[in-house]
Amino acid sequence: IVSPPGLSQVLENYSDAPMTPKQILQVIEAEGLKEMRSGTSPLACLNAMLHSNSRGGEGLFYKLPGRISLFTLK
Repeated sequence: IVSPPGLSQVLENYSDAPMTPKQILQVIEAEGLKEMRSGTSPLACLNAMLHSNSRGGEGLFYKLPGRISLFTLK
């Protein structure tokens, strides 16, 4: 959906608070960082990438503990 550097850019620019995948996707669309089709696939891909890149010591992102998926840069 968007490369980790582009995703990192969104989280850096909006680093005042952790963001949900849906909020991140809205910023990506609003700022034209990635051309996307409508539907649930972009959100599902972004969510999967965030989760996979927040596991382990070498992940780029940190998922805050809790039921709601909130992410920030490490």
